[in-house]
Amino acid sequence: MCLLFAMWFFSGVVMMYVGYPELTVEEQYAGRSEINPALVTISPEGLNEITQAGPTTNSLVLTNIASRPVYLLNQYGFSWRAMYADSGEWVAEISPQHAVESARIFYRNQHTNEPIAVHFQQTLEMDQWTISSSLSAHRPLHLIAIGDTADTHLYVSSRTGQVVLDTTRKERVWNWLGSNLHWIYPLQLRKYSGVWVNTIIVLSLIGLVSVFTGAVIGLTRLRLRHPYRGKNITPYRGIAKYHHILGLVSLIFLTTFMFSGLMSMGPWGIFDSGTSFTQQINRYQTPQDSSRSAAVFSTANEIRRLLEQKANQQTKQITWHRLGGESYIAMHDSQDDVRTTSSMTRALGLEQQIKNNVAQLIPTSEILVRQRLNEYDAYYYSHHDQFRPLPVLRVKFADPASTWFHIDIATGQVIGRVTSRNRVQRWIYSGLHSLDFSVLINNRPFWDIVVISLCGLGLAFSITSVVGAWVRIRKKG
Repeated sequence: MCLLFAMWFFSGVVMMYVGYPELTVEEQYAGRSEINPALVTISPEGLNEITQAGPTTNSLVLTNIASRPVYLLNQYGFSWRAMYADSGEWVAEISPQHAVESARIFYRNQHTNEPIAVHFQQTLEMDQWTISSSLSAHRPLHLIAIGDTADTHLYVSSRTGQVVLDTTRKERVWNWLGSNLHWIYPLQLRKYSGVWVNTIIVLSLIGLVSVFTGAVIGLTRLRLRHPYRGKNITPYRGIAKYHHILGLVSLIFLTTFMFSGLMSMGPWGIFDSGTSFTQQINRYQTPQDSSRSAAVFSTANEIRRLLEQKANQQTKQITWHRLGGESYIAMHDSQDDVRTTSSMTRALGLEQQIKNNVAQLIPTSEILVRQRLNEYDAYYYSHHDQFRPLPVLRVKFADPASTWFHIDIATGQVIGRVTSRNRVQRWIYSGLHSLDFSVLINNRPFWDIVVISLCGLGLAFSITSVVGAWVRIRKKG
């Protein structure tokens, strides 16, 4: 446990600046090509038939993959389906050659002039950087090496041709000193999710026991009123003395750090909700007492006209979604530039339509508050490179779980929900473990200084443990 504590504090500092590899929203938009209206000759009719008859659609999207426009359909509980918008051909499987071309264009959109030498490496189900379950619908994945100065690797979906993950040499190296250590994340363990979760829970519990027993000994051996000989408050000498003092000074931090690490795993389902988020989204998109309207702008001519109207814009994605059974589209130029429209003529704006329909999320419960957020707060914020759109509508319900929903006002789509248990977990984990307090994260580098100082204190204490243990073992052995 001495070594594990030292590892956790050191790797925690690394994670502050190099996170686990992911394709951020900003990187996604930067890598996509602008949709060429002239190439959109096929309507999403085949996909619309699936959405009308099938389960609720999570996403129906028109975007560019490589140099071709493609319709992408994702439904809850199903894999992605893709159809080329220039030919109507269904995408059955992306070959390594197509994956190389998709990766090359994606990277070239991000880096216009950098010399590259793109080549295919392998097709794989999972490796150290593709453990996330969010990639399961895209497996197997094609690994493409870009050959740039950052030694970038791109992972391309074999189902749709999308670039779904990027890593650089810097991320791969530093993550072996950061996330992979901190989360005990080797592929051989992590691919067995249940075993990994239980391993972290058991180690966290052992860590708490070691902190508790050390605290008992440290407090009982401390003398403030009646010092030991030589006016010492501790009976120990050498490294043991530093261990005693540092342990007592950092006791509260050590306890909250270990406890919050345990709570991050949601052990024994204590933060699980008893209601289905998917069912709530289903009711919001299409209430039980309404029918689904025909998809708006669903012909090739309508889509081309929409794209051509935005002469000064670079539309990189069109998303179809529903609100109260009616169809809307959102045109995305970037993560911050989204325009939503419907073919329906309305006296009310989109925001008012959202407010009128949010009761369908939990129709059996009263709405307590409808609150527009133009700025981040303690429960809805962006930190650690996590993109959260603004403004949003927060809706609070009086249901037993005290559920809050956050809805993107620009599109009408539900971003997420938090129950009373989630809010407790937010403070126990993000608060106590990552120190995500507004007064800190909104005033960087104040947050950096506090976190590094505490981790440095914990690391120094852990080193005294390791050194003291090693000296004792050598004497015994």
